[in-house]
Amino acid sequence: MNRYSRELVSIIIPVYNTVDYLRRCVDSALRQTYNNLQIILIDDGSTDGCDKVCDAYAAADDRIKVIHQENSGQSAARNAGLERVKGRWVTFLDSDDYISNHFVENNLNACLRYGAEISICRYIVDYDGTIEEDGFIKSDRAELFTNREAVIHHFGKEGSLFNIVCCKLYDASLWKNLRFPVGKIWEDVFVSHALFYNAKTVLVSDARLYAYFMAPGSTMRKPFALKRLDALDSWTEGVRFFYEAGEYDFYDIARRVLCNRLFDAYVICKKQLPDERGVHNELRRRSIAMYDEVRRIRSYIDLTPKLYFFYRVKQFIGRYCPALYSAAFIKFPTYNI
Repeated sequence: MNRYSRELVSIIIPVYNTVDYLRRCVDSALRQTYNNLQIILIDDGSTDGCDKVCDAYAAADDRIKVIHQENSGQSAARNAGLERVKGRWVTFLDSDDYISNHFVENNLNACLRYGAEISICRYIVDYDGTIEEDGFIKSDRAELFTNREAVIHHFGKEGSLFNIVCCKLYDASLWKNLRFPVGKIWEDVFVSHALFYNAKTVLVSDARLYAYFMAPGSTMRKPFALKRLDALDSWTEGVRFFYEAGEYDFYDIARRVLCNRLFDAYVICKKQLPDERGVHNELRRRSIAMYDEVRRIRSYIDLTPKLYFFYRVKQFIGRYCPALYSAAFIKFPTYNI
């Protein structure tokens, strides 16, 4: 037990019909080298026996607490977990994913050593569930960011790391007035910009201590559906947040990113859902309207002159030649919005 053992860490695990993977997930939490834990399992109306597995774990280890609720979606399950958090620190683990034995200890030590309110480690994408402990990657290399630098990274090329809530340890106070939007997918992106903005310091490690399992039924492996357009609402929320905060540099960045996402959504829907003409027309209308806004932006605090030119050209192509935009910038089937 290390010298930080008095700091309670809460692990929130939403559970829904993942009985084939749940034991691997919970066992990885129980094997942590740092053991002052509160593990919250939220059974979100599972019908495959996950409820019984959760109860069995709770009976065997008093660090585990179980919440049973009617199926309400991952956002509602995570929110229910947040309401029960007792730890000074909190992290999220999806029930088909799993973590290195050192995940909590490494992230907590990083936060306390550097005074960070969020510690981020990197993840390994796992397609077959076979990563053993020696398959995770330890590293002492880390970079410290201010909250403003972290917000820029959230909107930038490392967005896929920054805008998911897993593979991170948070100061629990950051969640005091923040909850996930119920009924939405991409719920992480709805809140991540606010988390980074409200933190003072964010640490990013090169260690890879989280296994992101691409289960056969995961959202990213399913055929494209209109529900995926929730992503646009999440980026729109970032625009609203920074406008209301009076952070107009970030507001401009958020609008520019939303413009790109609208172009992406338009060409993806045209290809994947060719019969949804009403949706195509609305996305095209919205993307042109947003382009007309952002083309007047001249302050690009997050871009080098080279990237500034690239983005200007990319948006011009999206506005005037969607077919070329699709061919140049959208990779099927590994698309994202």
